[in-house]
Order: sequence, then C-alpha cells, then structure tokens
Amino acid sequence: MSNHDDEHHSDPGRLVETPREPHHPHEPPPPVDDGARLFTSTDFQSLDPDVQAALSRRIDLYYNTPLDIFPFGETHSKPHRYHVLYMEQIAERFPDDAQMREDIHTYGRLIFRWLLTYMFSKRLMQVAALAGFAALLLFDGSLFAGVISSPPLQAVAIVVAMLIIVGVYTGVSSVVFLQYRLGLENRSYSLSREIIQYTRALQNDYTTLRALPDQSETHFQSDGLGWGNRSAFLIRLLMWIAARMEYLEKHVQVSMWRIRRERYWMDWAGGFLAVVLLGAWIGALALLPVPKDGAVIFRGLQGLALALGGVVSWASFFRWRTPVTLVQEKLDPNSWIRYSTLDLDDTIGEQIRRDKERLVEYRHLTRGR
Repeated sequence: MSNHDDEHHSDPGRLVETPREPHHPHEPPPPVDDGARLFTSTDFQSLDPDVQAALSRRIDLYYNTPLDIFPFGETHSKPHRYHVLYMEQIAERFPDDAQMREDIHTYGRLIFRWLLTYMFSKRLMQVAALAGFAALLLFDGSLFAGVISSPPLQAVAIVVAMLIIVGVYTGVSSVVFLQYRLGLENRSYSLSREIIQYTRALQNDYTTLRALPDQSETHFQSDGLGWGNRSAFLIRLLMWIAARMEYLEKHVQVSMWRIRRERYWMDWAGGFLAVVLLGAWIGALALLPVPKDGAVIFRGLQGLALALGGVVSWASFFRWRTPVTLVQEKLDPNSWIRYSTLDLDDTIGEQIRRDKERLVEYRHLTRGR
C-alpha cells in the first residue's frame, strides 16, 4: 500500500457539492440528503441558516438517533461479529471521519497480511533448512565422492555443510525479519502522523468553537434571543466535535484489539505448523535407508541432523518474532491529540458559570439604576 500524503488529513472535512433536483412550487420539496457533504471549519462559523440546518441534521445522527437494539435480521443465520457491528454504528453516526477510519482499517488489514506472509515465510525457511539436512543424509558421501575419498572426511564435510545451512538460515531469517520490522515501523509512523494532523485539526475547530459563544456578543448586541440560539447551536456543535474525536479513538481501539487478536492466533497457527513440519521431517528422516558400510557414521550424522533440525525449528518460532508492543510503540498514541485533553465537561461547565455570573452582574446593575 502506498503511503498517503501527509497533508491528506490536515482538514478533517471537505465540502462536496451535491446537486439537487429542481422541484415545482406546488410540490413538497425533496428530502435533503447531506450524506455526501463533509463539513469544514468555514461551515462551523457560518451564520447561513441552511448550513446550520445541515450541521444540525449531521449532529442529530449521533445525539438524536435511537440506537438499534436488534441490529440484525431475524432471518439471517448469523449476526455480525461485535467489532464489525460496533464499527458500522460509528460509521453511520460520524460520516465526516470516514476517510480517516478507512485509513486506519487499511492499516489493520495491511498488518494482518504482513503477519500472515511473514509467518508462512518463516515456515518456508524452516522447510528449506530441514530439506537441506535430509538431502545431505540422503546422498550421504556421494556429494563429495569426487573430491574426498575417505568416508570419515566425507562425514566431516557433511557436518560442515550442515553448519553452513544453519548459518545461511540464521542470516536469511535475520535479514527478512529486519525488512519486515522496518516495513511495520514505517507504516505505523505514517499512520501516526496522519492521526496527529487529523486530531490537531479537530482540536483547532474545538478551540475556535469554544470561544465563539462569547465572541458572538458583538454580533447580537441587541438580539438576546438570536445570541442565545446561536450560543446553543455552538455548544451543541462543540459537543459534536468532541464526540467525533472520542469515537475516532474508539475506532482505533477496536482496530488495535483486532490486530492483537489476529497476532495471538497467528502465533498459535505458526507454532502448530512448526511442530507439524518438524514431526513430518523426523518421520521422513527415520525412513532413510541405512547404508551397509558406514552405518555408525550415518547414525551419527542422523543424530546431528535431528539436533540441528530441532534447533532450527525452535528458532523459527521463538526467534525473530513480531514484537507484541511494536504497533503500540510506533503509533505512539501519547503524541496524538486525545479526547481527554479537550476537557469537554469543564469547558461546558465554565461556559455556564460565566453566563450565570454575567446574569447576576446584570441584575445588580439594573437594581442600582
């Protein structure tokens, strides 16, 4: 997968114009569909009634849409898995963050494919090393007959060849693991940068909206009702921005939970395959014909091959493993703008406190006249 441009998410939304069908004056207007519209910071500060109405409909998707208690058809043989259901609910209520969620989902599926590919690559390298040991025993001294005539020296050459196989296996495994780990780290860094930019843009909108109720006083100096309605809308919008960040975090949490689960079962599958391959190889090794001449040397080489095959199989599972904390460390969620840093409850509480304080001050001023 190619890395997304770093500026792709600098603004959490874009305005997509949706053409509307004209209607006759005596016909009811067609239903408004805001599904394709992604709101921007300009829309949040707009005083246009149509823009505010569209934003209110978008906010209603979360705050005023009842939760479906039975989110599956009774005729279906199997309901969705819970994490799929949960992500679908988030997608339905927060369409503005669809692209960011898609990037997070793509990252999770990429990690899964890399895990699967790496697990099978390790098993293939294990099979190659075991097959090399078996080939050396199968051909016995015939591989070196043209160079070495003495059976003991041929046995020494076979031992050296086995050790070379172990060395090559170790080197190739280390290189493959290094490339695999660098790929995971780079993709994790890239996604983390996208999330940082996206959450920072949401935080900027949140900070701007937090100040607008008081700043709107200059616009509504003689219109208390208008100022009140505008402030109520802005507080509602402020809560919606915070909810978007909260549920974006929850989407990330579910995605990371899924990656952890997949890695857990991948470990079991990899370990099972490693044991099966080792068992099959031992069985095949035991069936190799023992030469009439040099049976003792052959048994010794067979025992060495079994020992080295066991070491290689053990290393193929317990060495060069995907670090459990790699995704967590490289994504580094502590560098993101988090929902908890918005301090939504205190923000709303402080707004109410200031309004009550102003009301009391106003009463004191009017009584003094």
